[in-house]
Amino acid sequence: MPGERPDLRPLRRSSLPALAAVVLVLALAIASCIGVRDAGEVRVFSLRAEQVKGDRQGKGSARQEGRPHPSAAVVAAAATAGLALALGIFYSHRRILHGSRRLKRPYELRDWTADPTVSVEDAEAEMIKIISWLQEAVIIPIDKQLPGRPFEYHLQHFPFTATVLIIGNHSSGKSTFINRLLGSSVQETGVAPTDDGFTVLERHAEFDQFEDGPTLMGCPENRAFGDLRQFGRAFSGNFRRKRMVLPESSEMPFGLQIVDSPGMIDLPGSNQSTSKARGYNFIDVVRWWATKADLILLLFDPDKPGTTGETLDVLTKSLAGLDHKFLVVLNKVDQLDNNSDFARAYGTLSWALSKVIPQKDIPMIWTMYNEKEDGPSPTERRHELPLRAFQQKRRDVIKEVLRAKVRHWDNVVTSLEECLRHIGMVAAVLASVCSRVRQQTRLVWGVGSAALAVPWLAILSLLAGLGGNTWPGPGHLLLGAALGYALVCLIARSLMQEYLRQFESLQVADLETHFRLVYRLKFIHSDSEDLCIIWETVRPQIENILRSVPSCAQLPVVPQWEIARIPEVLNRDISYLRQLAKVLRPPEPGFGASGMAKSGK
Repeated sequence: MPGERPDLRPLRRSSLPALAAVVLVLALAIASCIGVRDAGEVRVFSLRAEQVKGDRQGKGSARQEGRPHPSAAVVAAAATAGLALALGIFYSHRRILHGSRRLKRPYELRDWTADPTVSVEDAEAEMIKIISWLQEAVIIPIDKQLPGRPFEYHLQHFPFTATVLIIGNHSSGKSTFINRLLGSSVQETGVAPTDDGFTVLERHAEFDQFEDGPTLMGCPENRAFGDLRQFGRAFSGNFRRKRMVLPESSEMPFGLQIVDSPGMIDLPGSNQSTSKARGYNFIDVVRWWATKADLILLLFDPDKPGTTGETLDVLTKSLAGLDHKFLVVLNKVDQLDNNSDFARAYGTLSWALSKVIPQKDIPMIWTMYNEKEDGPSPTERRHELPLRAFQQKRRDVIKEVLRAKVRHWDNVVTSLEECLRHIGMVAAVLASVCSRVRQQTRLVWGVGSAALAVPWLAILSLLAGLGGNTWPGPGHLLLGAALGYALVCLIARSLMQEYLRQFESLQVADLETHFRLVYRLKFIHSDSEDLCIIWETVRPQIENILRSVPSCAQLPVVPQWEIARIPEVLNRDISYLRQLAKVLRPPEPGFGASGMAKSGK
């Protein structure tokens, strides 16, 4: 199909005849040269014989000797032509191979924003086409060369509905907030944990519908749900979707899905992992949803504003690198009695976030509370805290939720960009580690083999010096020397293997050096904090890949030309996709500074 990444295996097979032709031509050229030399020697011998027989005719013979033989000139010309043909074949082969490595885009990079005739449908089709092709041509070929395919579930699948993920401690007001947004009591609420799984909530125009996890994972409207099969049956049993006909007064729009998650449990004194406690890896599931979501709401309860246990793992692992699209919300502030309680809860949450977020400036904390269905009570009207300001904050949070559809395609492009940067860094650092280990391996085995070959060559020289004579010494001495030499070879082999094993362990333990070496040009004039943040995210993946193989030498090294494609895509194609996302971005009403919308750019 036009535009797809070319398969290089047929090209490599077709290059074998070309290489064979080169070898054949070179052999003919060498043979021709030898023929020319032999012919010259015969000619010189005959001329010298004539010179001996002649009487004082040496000058004429010398002149005849300097004249080239006609057949020798023809052979020399043929050899020259053969060499030229071989070089031409080799050069053509390199040109073909180099051309096949270029990105042959099935689309044209043009300015969509300057075209008034372009439609949203055309821009969306172009967006899906480009992202799908880039994944097939750039990301998937590299991912297939990495053990376990670590980026298989980072790919974009279409169609996929705009998504808002809501996570938080149990009893932090997640379900109540969702019910107020939907305008209907869909999710159960309570002080104790009321939801044990992930629930997708979506507005429907005609009827109510409930779908379980196995059915939902084959949903044609959200093909990305199929990736959730990786988390096993325990997760699919706790995964569901509710489609509802909502009242007309509901603020929930069509084409937006809200994902309600089970409450996070703080277990600071427990060594039991969340995968054993829930039956599936909760941290990885939240990470998957977080990468696919267009907005993430992280809710905290004033009674439990700390970040320990499961909440700590979610902040440091699941939401790492996604600070551009998650909001930290301190909910239920109406339950605080006075300003001192509010300051204590707000300060505790700020201090806890500063301990887990490696930045000087912590994210903005949105303070709100869930308004009662029947309006504010008399107690709320006489509250010491400015509840009216917190109501405005709640409306701002709802506005951010509704804007998830607006920035959906921006977040899709951002996710593709992050995937490209991550897989490029993983491939480059792994290539550096493997190349260093293989280089040292060749050096050690080469030097060791040469050192062991010296005694062997000395013995052979000694035996050759004896000629046809027998060994003058006792026979058991020669046998003992041979056995001793074999024992020395085995010991040397073991020592070299142990040295290489320790050398490889040092390289794996010092991944930071390889990262700095690969990106050394980026650190000349700046600290490259962006690269360091990506490095902290992908480093566990690199460590897992290196632990999955007995030796780095067994890892396939991604070719440099495949890694070099990524900067080209980031510089050209991502900018083009940003233009398409701008065309797909619908107009939205203005909002003040309190809105502080985040974009996926």
